[in-house]
Amino acid sequence: MVTRKVVRAGIVGAGWMGQVHARSWVRNSPRGVIAAVTDVSEPRARALSDEHAGGQARIHADLDALLADREVDAVDICLPHHLHADAIVRAARAGKHVFCEKPLCLSFDEARTIKRALDESGVTLVAAHNNLFSLPLIEARKLLADGVLGKTYYAESFEIGRNTGFIAGKAPVPLAEGESSIAWRRDPKRMGGAELLDTGWHGMYRLLSLVDSRPVEVVAMAANHHIKTLPGEDTAHVLLNFASGVQGSMLTSWAFGGEPGAWQFRVHGEHGSIAGSVTKLVLAPTNWPAAPAERNWDTTHGETYVREVTHFLDVLLDGTESQASWSHAARTLQCIQAGYLSLREKRVVPLPDDPTEL
Repeated sequence: MVTRKVVRAGIVGAGWMGQVHARSWVRNSPRGVIAAVTDVSEPRARALSDEHAGGQARIHADLDALLADREVDAVDICLPHHLHADAIVRAARAGKHVFCEKPLCLSFDEARTIKRALDESGVTLVAAHNNLFSLPLIEARKLLADGVLGKTYYAESFEIGRNTGFIAGKAPVPLAEGESSIAWRRDPKRMGGAELLDTGWHGMYRLLSLVDSRPVEVVAMAANHHIKTLPGEDTAHVLLNFASGVQGSMLTSWAFGGEPGAWQFRVHGEHGSIAGSVTKLVLAPTNWPAAPAERNWDTTHGETYVREVTHFLDVLLDGTESQASWSHAARTLQCIQAGYLSLREKRVVPLPDDPTEL
């Protein structure tokens, strides 16, 4: 925990997600402030400081310089996928708490190295799993914990939407001079996979959050329907069996979907079903005289980024239990990697209890 009443953050990576996170830190002021920024593009780092910190955030030439800054309590890592593990480990060894964009890392060796660094340093890591802080999902998890559906049978998670920006090669937000966040996603070594690892990460951790049981089997199918410049799948469908007997499904795509009001998840059980979108939750009982109950929220997907930073601050300042711990992120990685193994070997993949093994 941080003993003072404010967390001073250093943003590592001032690209697309760095900008999104920076806006979220501003919305969480005064509990959290942007104290420093580093990026391989100095103009991009300075632009972030100017726009979101009134030019007051210190600009550091590299990660080492930012980690040496005594006025930084925590780092917010918004780097390309292949750089996450090294940045997390170096931050932990420097005594900085860590907030890291997805994915946690790319391999089980990296996940184990991260765990050792966290254990040895005693710092806190919270994964930036913003979809966990969707208000309909939060309410659905409460209803499931209260047993509203009785025994759960089946859960579905959807992370779909036609990705036109990838083909155009442009990030969704205006950026100062520097490499496009789309460019490194076309490099398998830096990306670490394709759509399943990228956007599919959100769909997978959402599914895991809805099923109170350990996944024990995975099988997957995938295709490239739309984005031919992507060296890998743009669509994937992963099926899971859980130890409790619950069956799960995660569908993710950059080729289709994304219509307004589309469901992000559905859960089916002995007493009915729950379905949720960004703004709506519906509870539909089975064979009951009552009509489906519906609740709506005046919110946007962008608000989930604000609430994930709020959660990070709650963990550091108030000792709140993390909803996006190393264990949750490592289990997500295991399910994703099992999906890729299933695709390569065309078989059902059993999952060990240790989330860093297959």
